[in-house]
Amino acid sequence: MERPTRRRFPRAVRLILISWATGAGVGALVAVAALITGGSLLGHLIVTSNEPWIPTILLFGGMMTTFAGLSAGTAIMLTVERRDQR
Repeated sequence: MERPTRRRFPRAVRLILISWATGAGVGALVAVAALITGGSLLGHLIVTSNEPWIPTILLFGGMMTTFAGLSAGTAIMLTVERRDQR
């Protein structure tokens, strides 16, 4: 019986996906830290809201998207070879 071949993503796609996932994780951690710390009063605003799931999704979605894009963009920028440094 033949073993099925496993198709892998190209290296560039894997780099972007891994960087994006890492950035999204960092964004989620930053959102949790913003909720836990009392300096911004975000936790109080969310708890006292009529529908607390809406601001929670917006906070986490915004942070995760921002950090994921930043991480993926940084990874792409760092892979460019500089030809003038020979």
